[in-house]
Amino acid sequence: MTDLQKLNQAYLEASAADPTRLAREFDAITEYMKASTAIHHGEYVRTCYEPKLFTEKIFARFAEDIRILYGILDKVIHCYYRDPDYRKLFGFDALTEELILRANPDVSLLPMARIDFFYNEETGAYKYCEFNTDGTSAMNEDRELNLGQQLSTVYRDFREEHVTRTCELFDSWVRTLCAVYRRARHTQQVPYVAIVDFMDCGTVNEFEVFQGYFIQNGVPAEVCDLRDLRYDEKKKELYGPGGHKIDAIYRRAVTSDILERYDSCGALLQAVREDAVLLVGDFHTQLVHNKTIFRILHEPQTQTLLTVEEQAFVQAHVPLTKTYTAQDRDRVLAEKDSWILKPLDSYASRGVHAGVESTQEEWEQIVRQTPLQGYLLQEFYRPYVTENYGLGPDDTFGKNRYYNLTGVYVYDGVAQGIYSRVSLSPIISSQYSEKTLPTLLVAE
Repeated sequence: MTDLQKLNQAYLEASAADPTRLAREFDAITEYMKASTAIHHGEYVRTCYEPKLFTEKIFARFAEDIRILYGILDKVIHCYYRDPDYRKLFGFDALTEELILRANPDVSLLPMARIDFFYNEETGAYKYCEFNTDGTSAMNEDRELNLGQQLSTVYRDFREEHVTRTCELFDSWVRTLCAVYRRARHTQQVPYVAIVDFMDCGTVNEFEVFQGYFIQNGVPAEVCDLRDLRYDEKKKELYGPGGHKIDAIYRRAVTSDILERYDSCGALLQAVREDAVLLVGDFHTQLVHNKTIFRILHEPQTQTLLTVEEQAFVQAHVPLTKTYTAQDRDRVLAEKDSWILKPLDSYASRGVHAGVESTQEEWEQIVRQTPLQGYLLQEFYRPYVTENYGLGPDDTFGKNRYYNLTGVYVYDGVAQGIYSRVSLSPIISSQYSEKTLPTLLVAE
């Protein structure tokens, strides 16, 4: 049994020692979350009684692997810029390509990302699930969940008995954005920051929490809808709806949403094209955010860019991914539990289909109806299962088996913290039975 498994077992045993207290405190945590700022489109964040535990040693390993991954992505991104033939592998339309090529990845390769993967807590093996570089979110969920956990006797006792820390994800981002701004603009000036998204899509409460941290750190900031920005062509200045000049944009709007609403984004796009504002992150992040990056990493043209060690890293951690074609259908139908179909450019698991979630009859219907255009075929990697106390399939409280997904927040190339999600089903998404767990790092 690993050290992590021992910690989890001890936590579950302490939880079960007083069933009445366990149920009462779970209800208290739930009520806290209902009244918290971790609300998205009117829904509160569901969770379990035990937080997600990781040792500092495991986190250090994640951080080291992130450095390897970023080295690989650096080669991919720069090859895209210098080689038109390599560029064609991505298949972006002319507008997306234009937005990417006008960006400068040397300012910051990926200012903010959450690298999601399925980690096996027994073997240490893992496979990547998604690279979130546009609209990276849920930092406030982890913050609020750890505050809610203070209502748990076992959580308080555990933290008294062990050296622990939660993941700090707000002050560090303020410092990171300001550092990127100073590096790009060659100035010590404190920027005026706008946190922008389409407010009907974004996690507005989280934006306001970030705004508060910017202001606490002496960095003026506002939250606004991307469509409410105004560009003064004569002054070459971008303004928020309140009339204040904006120096830097913390972009939460994903590229696909901007392209879908292109005609209403004129002020931002003109300001960016004329370098009147610093976009953090810029549109080159789409090279990694789009799920086709998983296919690109396996392409021979990419493999030739990499060292032997980097090639082995890709083979170990990037699931086999290819463009979905008519020739794949018979194999996909015959090997239902081995495959997952993913749209090239989506988020929140929209349009994702996994054979393991369907009966054979349902899968056949999905495969027949899923369009060949715009989809990837990827090998399915079953998430690791752990036990926790929470709501089960029938919404009754008890001990259940949950599938796990882990995300590492990365700010300007540095691993900053962990995001943890679980689900009663192998597809870990808010569309199913997803729950978010606060992450607690434990010193050895």
